[in-house]
Amino acid sequence: MSATLDKIIEEVRALTPEEQRQLVEQLNAIIPSSSEDEREATFKQELAAKGIISLPDPASRKEAEAEFDDYEPITVEGQPLSEMIVEERR
Repeated sequence: MSATLDKIIEEVRALTPEEQRQLVEQLNAIIPSSSEDEREATFKQELAAKGIISLPDPASRKEAEAEFDDYEPITVEGQPLSEMIVEERR
């Protein structure tokens, strides 16, 4: 951070709670707001740019969604797996 920004932050901390609230209202009026989805997308892009995460290719995501839409559960005979696990732990 620059020295000017540090000084501003110190001055904001010195304000009363009411003055801080008014400042927040003024900043919200000045700074264009974005939706939560836009902020999350920007955050993910920043993480990807830093190499912290990798984002899936949009084309592969559509393929995965299509595979999920075509999903049909398999019917299995016998005891449910959860009951088998409980029995084995006894």
